[in-house]
Amino acid sequence: MPEIPTTPRRLLVAAIIPAYNEAENISEVLAVLRNVEIINEIIVVDDGSPDETPERVRQAGVHDPRVHLLQHPANRGKGQAIFTGWHATQATFLLLLDADLVNLTPGHVHALMAPVLTRKADMTLGLFWGGRIHTDFAHWATPWLTGQRCLRAEILKHVSREAAKGYGFEVALTVAVHQRGYRIRIVRLRGMWHPPSEFHRGWLYGIRWRARMYGQIIRAWYIATRERWPNAKAFFSSLLKP
Repeated sequence: MPEIPTTPRRLLVAAIIPAYNEAENISEVLAVLRNVEIINEIIVVDDGSPDETPERVRQAGVHDPRVHLLQHPANRGKGQAIFTGWHATQATFLLLLDADLVNLTPGHVHALMAPVLTRKADMTLGLFWGGRIHTDFAHWATPWLTGQRCLRAEILKHVSREAAKGYGFEVALTVAVHQRGYRIRIVRLRGMWHPPSEFHRGWLYGIRWRARMYGQIIRAWYIATRERWPNAKAFFSSLLKP
C-alpha cells in the first residue's frame, strides 16, 4: 500500500457519515473508523432519525473526541446531510461512507483514501467485491451510485445543489467530477456489503421507496448533465473510462 502522508498539526481528513435510522449498524462503522489514526474528524449527520441513532453516536463520542454528531430536526435527504457535514469541517480531504456497512475494516478505509492522499486521484469510488452478490452486482453495474468515496473537499463546491437533492447526490457528484476533469480511481472493497433498502423499511414499502429513489437519481442525472452531456450513452460510457 502506498505510504499515506500524515500532518498532525493540520486538519487533513474528515469522515462524513449521513445516517437515518441506523441504530443497529452505525456503532460498528464508528468502531472501525476510530481505529484509523489518519482521520482527524468523524462527523455523523443524523438526518432526523426517530430511532436511537443519535444516542449510538454520542456513546462513540465518549470514547473518541474525534466523533461529532450533527442533527437535522427533520429528514432532509442524504445530499443535504453530506453538505451539512462538509460545512462543519475545514478538512482538505473527505471520506464519505454509508452508515450501514457490513465487514468494514481499517484496511478498506486506507485503500479508499490512499490514491487521493498520495495525489494519484482526486476521488475514489469504493465498489463492493465478494460480499453479497446483490450488492456486488449493483455496485459494478452502476459504480457512480456508490456511497463509499474519498475526495478532495474542494470538489463539493462544484456539485449542483439542485441535482443533489434527495438521493441524487452521488450522481451530481460524479457528474461534477467529470465536468471539471478530476481524476477518478475505482477501489475494490473485498468482503464488504450493506443491507438492501428493503431490509430497513419492509419489502412492500421498500419497493415503493426504491422506485422513488431511482426517480430522484434520474432527475439528478438530467439536471446535472443537460448542459454538458445531452447524450446519455456518451455520459455513462465516460464514467467507465480509467
